[in-house]
Amino acid sequence: MKKTWALFLQDGKLSLKGIYFYMEVFIAVVFVAVMLFLVPENFTRTQTLHVLLELSEPARSGVVQQLGATGAQVVLSSSRGELEQAMQRDRMSGGLVVSTVGDKLKFELVLQGHESARIRNLQQASLEGALLARQPHFPSTIRTTTLRPDAARLSDRQGILPVYLTMNVALMGLFIIAAYVFLDKEEGVIKALAVSPLATWQYLASKMLLMLCLGVVSTLVVVVLLDGTANLLWLMALVVASNLFGSALGLLIASYFDSMVQAMEVLYTAMIVLMFAAYSYLMPAFSPWWVRLLPTYSMLIAFRETLLVGGDMQLVFMTILMLLLLGAASFYAANRRYQRTIAA
Repeated sequence: MKKTWALFLQDGKLSLKGIYFYMEVFIAVVFVAVMLFLVPENFTRTQTLHVLLELSEPARSGVVQQLGATGAQVVLSSSRGELEQAMQRDRMSGGLVVSTVGDKLKFELVLQGHESARIRNLQQASLEGALLARQPHFPSTIRTTTLRPDAARLSDRQGILPVYLTMNVALMGLFIIAAYVFLDKEEGVIKALAVSPLATWQYLASKMLLMLCLGVVSTLVVVVLLDGTANLLWLMALVVASNLFGSALGLLIASYFDSMVQAMEVLYTAMIVLMFAAYSYLMPAFSPWWVRLLPTYSMLIAFRETLLVGGDMQLVFMTILMLLLLGAASFYAANRRYQRTIAA
């Protein structure tokens, strides 16, 4: 253990002279600055609806009142050209032209042009449902049941934190630890292990300890400044498990290659595949079984629970246990691989 600690201190001093330590700190500082000064606490979910009313009073006032009650931000346009120009400036907005055909109102949706058939049908049904619901004596058959009305939720700003922590703590460690190993390979440090009293696992453990320190420090900077300390001890335990898993996986991938250039494609592919779980986290409606099998999916959900007041710590504990087992298996396989590489 003393040899591992001594090697860790030596690696720590060398890392202060390299770019990766400062890159980690720079990423954390930039992320905090963006979240504090550019990202609102909660996003505005009201869609802007540009409306052209080819109507006369009193129908005009009645339609404006009905549209305002739907929850959309209604902006009146004086002509079709003005409506289309306003929609071009705001690609997230929608358009509506209301006219009369005989004694009936005609509603024409104006779209951006990139919507699929399903989205067009959804927008049509949403508008029709919102207008019908405002009619007197309309028998609505929709019933909404809230399962946990008192459930705590994260603000939109805090909701981004699990994605950052998963990417920065686990997957950036995967990339950076591989870069350190390849640097040692170029300088002949790996080959020197064959004639040194230092065991291979001690060399690998020192690299993982270095990544762990970087991950813990950057996490503390971010979560403290962004007020994500609801369950700080559980959060840090999850950070440790996630970082060890990512570092061990990075060591295993690096063991199959001789240079960073050769391993770049595999490293980036692994990072992209693992971060695919972020789509399901941000859009829960897209959660196929194969995404839920990714360890990063459980990692994202567990990070969210640690940030919630009254989060599910049993789920966090099971995720930590899973990550430690996967990390141990990856570390064992990497150690065996490096032993054979050195012997060769």
